[in-house]
Order: sequence, then C-alpha cells, then structure tokens
Amino acid sequence: MKRLGALFLVAGLMTACGGGSEDAGLVRGRQVFTEHCTACHSTTPELVIVGPSLAGVAARAADSDLEPSDFFRRAILTPKADIVEGFADLMPTDFEQKLADSDLEALISFLLTLE
Repeated sequence: MKRLGALFLVAGLMTACGGGSEDAGLVRGRQVFTEHCTACHSTTPELVIVGPSLAGVAARAADSDLEPSDFFRRAILTPKADIVEGFADLMPTDFEQKLADSDLEALISFLLTLE
C-alpha cells in the first residue's frame, strides 16, 4: 500500500512539473496543424502530398538567417517570400485572417518540434 501511495505522489509531482504530459500550447499547435496544414504537408520524411514534407523543418529554420520562430511566422503569413524549389506557389495567403494570434504561436511552437 505504501508503494502505491509513493507511485501516486511521483505521478502527481511529474504532472505538476510538466513531466508526463504534453504542453497545452503544443497540443493546440498540433490541432492547428491538423486542421490547416495536413491537407498539403506531411511530417513524414520524403512523403509529399502537395507541399513539401515538414519533417526536419525545425533544423532548416535554425539554419536560416532568421530566428526560427520568425522563419515560421514568415513562411505561414508571407508564403510567397520563400517558395521551396520544385514546388508550385499554392500555399494559402490568408492565414493572418484565419488564425488567432494564439493559434499562430501554438502552431509555430509545434513546428519547432519537427526536428
């Protein structure tokens, strides 16, 4: 019985400290990605739907001249600024109107995890 109590204590501490559960912003970012991005982009390497795969995109953002979050912000809000070679200019240009600021930030947080 003491072991069970200790197990609950450890589980409670992990949850309180953020361990064992995904950040709410990342959960929302994944939802926004699913709602707005997966029709054209995969997160599987080499899997092209319409647009490029976003597998490893966090590393590409880190290698850009911009801060990674600014790289994604520009790619989402001003997609014509950087069209990936070999892909048509099909990315919607109305995400600034479609996404609340909090959803845009959550989406960027999620994209930053795609290493």
